[in-house]
Amino acid sequence: MDKAYSRGRILIMLGVILALIVVDHLNSPTFAFNSGQGNVQTALTQRDESACAPCGAPCPSTRN
Repeated sequence: MDKAYSRGRILIMLGVILALIVVDHLNSPTFAFNSGQGNVQTALTQRDESACAPCGAPCPSTRN
């Protein structure tokens, strides 16, 4: 009796489906928004370059 499915074909089809999902995700507006490319200010793009701390906090000497 022949098998209805082969393991290789199933793995290839799952790989193709996974590739399509990844391509769709990378081209989605949500991914662009979350990566700071959606023309929206995000935490990553709002970071103050002149701040002392790596998190963007102001220097202790400039706090009021």
